[in-house]
Amino acid sequence: MSSMHMTRRLATATILGAGAALAGGARAQVAGGDRNINFIVPFSAGSGPDSIARLVAQNLQQKWKQTIVVDNRVGASGNIGASAVARAAPDGLTMLVTANTLVMNVSLFKTVPYDPIANFTPVAGLVYALFACAVHKSLGVNTIAELVALAKKRPGEINFGSPGPGAPHHIALELFKQKAGVDLKHVPYRQLASAMQDLAGGHIGGMFMPALQARSLAATGDVKMLAVSGDVRTAMAPDVPTLAEAGVPGVDIDNWWAILAPAGTPAETIRRYNADINEMLNDPGVRAKLDAQALQIIGGPPERLKDMISRDLVRWAEVIKAAGIQPE
Repeated sequence: MSSMHMTRRLATATILGAGAALAGGARAQVAGGDRNINFIVPFSAGSGPDSIARLVAQNLQQKWKQTIVVDNRVGASGNIGASAVARAAPDGLTMLVTANTLVMNVSLFKTVPYDPIANFTPVAGLVYALFACAVHKSLGVNTIAELVALAKKRPGEINFGSPGPGAPHHIALELFKQKAGVDLKHVPYRQLASAMQDLAGGHIGGMFMPALQARSLAATGDVKMLAVSGDVRTAMAPDVPTLAEAGVPGVDIDNWWAILAPAGTPAETIRRYNADINEMLNDPGVRAKLDAQALQIIGGPPERLKDMISRDLVRWAEVIKAAGIQPE
C-alpha cells in the first residue's frame, strides 16, 4: 500500500489537529520582515501545481499580511525550478510548490541537480488527483476486463497516449501493463492537450489521465472512463469502479502536489507554514474549491510528506526500471 493511500485515512484528523494547535489572534509575518516570499513553481501558469500554489499564496498572504509571489520557473520536467529552491537561502522566503515528478525525475534523468531528500525540508503535502483509465468508444470495450481481453488478443496494437515519456500518465500506463499482463503501445505527445484531442477523435485507443480530465472527455459520449486508481471510488464519478474492483489491483498512481523548503530552514518556520497550510486545507471554502477540481486533500505533518517522498523514490524506480524506460 502506498504512502498516499495511508495518507488518505489520516489526513482529516491531522488537519484538524494542526489547525487547533495555532495560537489565536492576529498572525505575524512568517519571515523576512517586509521582504516578499517567493513560491517557485517549476511548471507553467495554469498547471495543477501553479493553481494550488496560487490558492495557498492567496490564503497565507491574507493571514500573514506579507506579499507572496508565485514564480513559474519552467523547464526540464521541473528540474530547473527545483534546483533554484535547492540552492536558495533557508530563510523561509523561498519555497517550492511542485508535483511528484520531483521524485520520479531521479529515475528518469541520468542526473538531476538536486537530491529530493538531502536538499529539501518537507513542509506539507497539499492535494492529489486520482488517475483514470479512459478509452475511445471505437475500441468497443466497456470494462477493464474487456480491455485486458482485447489487449491480449491484439498485443502491441492498441495505442495509449501520454504527454511524453516518463510523465505520470506514461508511468500509470506502464504500471497497468505490468499488473494486467498486457502489451499496449505507448504513443508519446509533446503536450497533454494534444493527446487528449487525439483520444477524443479516436486517433488513439486510450489514455491514463487525471480523473477530472477523463470525466470531461467522457461527457462527449465518445470516451468512456473504465476505472480509477485508488482505494475508493471518486465522488465525482461514483459509478466508475476502482482498478482493483475491476480486477487489476496494484495500479496505485496519482498526481500529488506539495510544498517544500530548502534544507536547513528553521524548524519553527516549517511548523508555522505547516500549521497555517493545514488550517487553510480545512477551511470549508477551500475544500469546496478543491472538490470542484476533483482534488483530494493530503495535509498532515511534515513527516508524512517525508515518508511519501522516501517511499515513492523506491517504488517509482522499480516501475521505471521494469518498464525499460531509459534515463534521458
